[in-house]
Amino acid sequence: MAWKRPVWKWPAWKRPVWKRRHGNGVEMAESEMEIPDTMGERMEKEKHKNSGQPMMLHPDHPDNWDPRYHEKAAHLLWSAPYDARYPQIRKQRQCFEYYVDFFRCKELMGEDYKPCKFFQNVYKDICPSFWTEKWDELREEGRFPAKFDR
Repeated sequence: MAWKRPVWKWPAWKRPVWKRRHGNGVEMAESEMEIPDTMGERMEKEKHKNSGQPMMLHPDHPDNWDPRYHEKAAHLLWSAPYDARYPQIRKQRQCFEYYVDFFRCKELMGEDYKPCKFFQNVYKDICPSFWTEKWDELREEGRFPAKFDR
């Protein structure tokens, strides 16, 4: 019996997002993907829902010690998931790369591609706003140091 070379496949963790398989083995459609809102977006929705009442209690408020309040407020919180490629405490490289990934995704996949929002959520969570404002200016002027078409 002759030896056959095994067929090489991408490991699951390296597969591009749109190629990963859902739990039942069927490829997940773009419309099924659920990208969570950032904390800022959640706070904005909550502000409209409460109409004028404070979203977070004052630190001295007695309800601050009530576990029911914390369970109710837990849905507002969101942070970027851990990325093993960036184990350091300083997140400059991660911030920059997720910013570039967001605009690269929009450029390559189109403006309406929903999974691109994940990259935006992460860079908005990690990056200081004055960095992204400066990068937006550089992008508009055509002087940004990264290419989005590759």
